[in-house]
Amino acid sequence: MGTARYITRRLIFSACLILGVSVILFAMINAIGNPIEIMLAERPGMTDDIIEAVSKYYGLDGSVTDRYFTWLWNIVNLDFGTSIIYNQPVSEMLVAYGQETLKIQIPAILIALLVSVLISVVAATRQYSRVDFGVIAGAMLGHSLPGFFVGILLILVFSYWLGILPSYGAFSTRNLLMDSYVIDGLWHMVLPVTMLVFFNTATLTLLMRSSLVEVLRQDFITAARASGLPERRVVFGHALRNAFIPVLTYLGILFGLMLGTAPVTETVFTWPGLGALYIMAIQQLDYPLIMGETMIITVMLVGATLLTDIAYVLIDPRIRLA
Repeated sequence: MGTARYITRRLIFSACLILGVSVILFAMINAIGNPIEIMLAERPGMTDDIIEAVSKYYGLDGSVTDRYFTWLWNIVNLDFGTSIIYNQPVSEMLVAYGQETLKIQIPAILIALLVSVLISVVAATRQYSRVDFGVIAGAMLGHSLPGFFVGILLILVFSYWLGILPSYGAFSTRNLLMDSYVIDGLWHMVLPVTMLVFFNTATLTLLMRSSLVEVLRQDFITAARASGLPERRVVFGHALRNAFIPVLTYLGILFGLMLGTAPVTETVFTWPGLGALYIMAIQQLDYPLIMGETMIITVMLVGATLLTDIAYVLIDPRIRLA
């Protein structure tokens, strides 16, 4: 099967998957009833006329089918509606808060990838040594610790005991560090990025080390060594490329779920990103915001998976297109 046909099939499958998620999401939100009536039920003085007017404003007065297709068409046109709680366009809120989330998520993933590759190479080339056992033990410990525990521990050590790093927020509320928004922002990024790097590195190291050990046992690696190639070229030029294929799957999921995994980090460090916004939207039943952010997470995950499948073929042509 040609590459173009394979990509076309994957695009169609991805579109159907996103459409299916939209149906399930819309059905689940509407299963709870009219969100406006639920939100205003505990507020005295809200008459039926007011509830009806607000429902009409948010497009909740039509049939379920009409509302779904109207909502879906608006989503296609990047119109996610208006937040009920904040009375702001959801699309603008997603962009503003999304920038803060990506600001800590992307550097954390890239740093974790670099660190895990270096650690995995050291461990895999010294299999069953003390270094190897130390790397495995450290990675398993990092993989098993709860996220909120590590975040609180970082705050306790570096903010409370040492007092050298801020414990919350993306910027200082009073005096900027060195009177610079850039430096002050980077200063606030240290702890949340460290927490994300800690967990991402642990998982990536376990995957990379295991895959690299398996590849180093293959016949083509033995042949490369027998041909007189330097060990560094054998490891980084031949083994690492093949060992990276299983890790690519996790990286795709990691990039796709950047927004989905943000709530824990952003709640611990009071970071003004999409994760914290998602939690507030769920607590306040802001259904346009919930649906909009859920669809963004879905598209990112499906898109990352699609790109990962395509990258498989580019990295290893031996993989069959199916």
